[in-house]
Amino acid sequence: MSAGPYVDVTKEAARMLDGLGAAGVTARLLGGLGVAAHDHVQIPQTLQRVFADIDLVISAKSGGRASEAIAGLGYVPNARFNALHGARRLLFYDVANRRQVDVFVGSFKMCHSLQLGNVLDQHPTALSAADLLLTKLQIVQLNRKDVLDAVRLLLAHELSDPATATVEGVPSGADALAIDRVVSITRLDWGWHTTISDNLATVDSWLDQLLAAPDVVRVRQRIAVLLDAMANAPKAARWRARAALGRRVPWYELPEEVAATVRNAP
Repeated sequence: MSAGPYVDVTKEAARMLDGLGAAGVTARLLGGLGVAAHDHVQIPQTLQRVFADIDLVISAKSGGRASEAIAGLGYVPNARFNALHGARRLLFYDVANRRQVDVFVGSFKMCHSLQLGNVLDQHPTALSAADLLLTKLQIVQLNRKDVLDAVRLLLAHELSDPATATVEGVPSGADALAIDRVVSITRLDWGWHTTISDNLATVDSWLDQLLAAPDVVRVRQRIAVLLDAMANAPKAARWRARAALGRRVPWYELPEEVAATVRNAP
């Protein structure tokens, strides 16, 4: 294994994936680096941003092997955080480059919980476009980085739906954004549906500031298709039961703050 960690975060993320793979751990990028791994079109400067840290997801049974492999790659574990939360999340540090590695184990949980352990084979280095979009849009209070990443995904990917074989001319199985994956989550859970719907509207409101007119039209149409598919999908009984309560009761969780444990980092 080559020396590292590298200063260049993209190069370092590739080194980490290789190292984890050599240890028998399937890992995929999420966050901004995961989104950038899906660039299929020219990305305008307005959507570019700096990637400070590395976010990974691994299968639920890989935590032990992943911890050993990441330590072997030159990272220092946050021992206290990992002891408390290691069944679902691990933190490591590249001290020299002042970089954090956040490893989600089997699922991604912030405002909602998204199971990911069985969908790590959709892309060679990152989560699928649909899963990346779900991780971004499940945050109730979007920040600018989340908006930029969501727009980047929607700009770079046409939509696909196995029910109709193609959407926008994309063959089923291409690296497109899968409508059925988004709907499979939102049709079961009113909270997910509400947060994703709200955030797609928020993303839409940013488009004129971020994109040239033809791209605004393209992305806005894709948002409309997603919202329409979500609205028209048959809903589970629990979705309908929760919908009766509406917004009177919180439908999301606030993410746990890790600041207290991060203070214990080197």
